[in-house]
Amino acid sequence: MFETFNSRNESVARPFVLEPPLTEKKLFPPGDTLKFNLILFGKAIEYFPLLVYTFKEMGKRGIGVKRGKFWLKQVTVSDQVVYDYQEQMIKTNFRRQNIFSIEKEQSKFLRIRFLTPTALKVKGKITNTIDFITLLKSIRRRIKALNVYHNGQLREVFDIDFEKAEEVKVKKSAIEEFRWERYSNRQQKKIDYSGFWGEMELEGDLTPFMAILRMGEIVHIGRGTVYGMGKYVIESVVS
Repeated sequence: MFETFNSRNESVARPFVLEPPLTEKKLFPPGDTLKFNLILFGKAIEYFPLLVYTFKEMGKRGIGVKRGKFWLKQVTVSDQVVYDYQEQMIKTNFRRQNIFSIEKEQSKFLRIRFLTPTALKVKGKITNTIDFITLLKSIRRRIKALNVYHNGQLREVFDIDFEKAEEVKVKKSAIEEFRWERYSNRQQKKIDYSGFWGEMELEGDLTPFMAILRMGEIVHIGRGTVYGMGKYVIESVVS
């Protein structure tokens, strides 16, 4: 789950995303509720009961600077309650989502908003801007890594018509740099996770690309996805 390597002992995509609450709030007094999302991919879904137990134990040990303690009240998958503190039972009969079965949508205009810092590499360097082609390549790269290392699929699962994608225009872009760094206890140093956030509007024949764009909403893109980075949502779709 946490230390994933390929046959060449190179670090590869981890099979989960931890989405923190989208708030600037840092202090949670006694009685407050904190909600977050945990997204599991491929074989990692098998570890779901162990992860519920892990969060329960984490609450007992405490988190944060002063090791604030919490208790795990409830876990839901979609609208299904799969764990409740009163019953103390973990249900595993929840529905798994197959992102490759996302239905196509018709669209000629859409707005994409990047909710968390997004750091993408273009020609080996982190970029502070984004265009449609770079976005599509980032989603494809992310899905391919998850599919190969955590789903056992070595073949390409979809094709992208990049010639047609070139015809899609960025009608408006309000992207700005976001500076952020975190301290790694494992590496004993600060790591720069700066990137960009903001929104962009796309115009053109977007129908062939809607499924992969929806996949990107789920898997996140770029660096630091396990920390919730690279999260975007499609806010407006005009067919």
